[in-house]
Amino acid sequence: MIIYGVHSVLSFIKHRPELIRKVYVSENFNLEKIKYSTIKLFKTTSKEISLLSKSNEHQGICAELQYFPYTEVEFEKTETVCILDHIEDPRNLGAIMRNALAYNVDVIIIPKERACEITPATIKASAGAAAILSVMKVGNINHTIQELKNSSFWVYGFEANGNTKLSDVKFDRKAVLVLGSEGKGLSSLTRKNCDFVVSIEMNEKASSLNVSSSSAIVFYQRYIQGIGK
Repeated sequence: MIIYGVHSVLSFIKHRPELIRKVYVSENFNLEKIKYSTIKLFKTTSKEISLLSKSNEHQGICAELQYFPYTEVEFEKTETVCILDHIEDPRNLGAIMRNALAYNVDVIIIPKERACEITPATIKASAGAAAILSVMKVGNINHTIQELKNSSFWVYGFEANGNTKLSDVKFDRKAVLVLGSEGKGLSSLTRKNCDFVVSIEMNEKASSLNVSSSSAIVFYQRYIQGIGK
């Protein structure tokens, strides 16, 4: 996997250097930004980096990553879990990861099928969060929701037609925050498995929010209640 962009590459150099095979930089790149030990550094052209990364948004740097480090998480040791119900846009996933790191979400859980995986575009959109935040892939998110309930979590699903307003929610110490896919929202079974289905209040002239924007509001509301700080 070739990752690109200053924040993305520097974050992996800082937090997960063992996963980086080599780093490519353009001729004008400021090498003072890079602190590395055994990582191989190659100078090349901006055009070559565009070809390697398949993107023109590389900011003069890309790196060869061995793999993305999905993790297994012990739910007993976590307090704030975010489950994404079949998000399809890699950049939305990356933006949600960035928001999650900002507001102390412990882990993001995504399904193995019918959803986007972590891609270089996801890592770029996460602005460095991808190297730090725990991301877990599961075969069935509803089975995982049941596991979390068995570990004393309360489950909060979010969609436009929720019967509880976000401003009225007092989150439990152990909370699962479930966000639906773009366009379709929560699946019917996932909605049924939620303890609360919550809506975000907004101006009635607005039809909806992008899922990454919704995630920022939800994570912030959880954060300001003083849980997980």
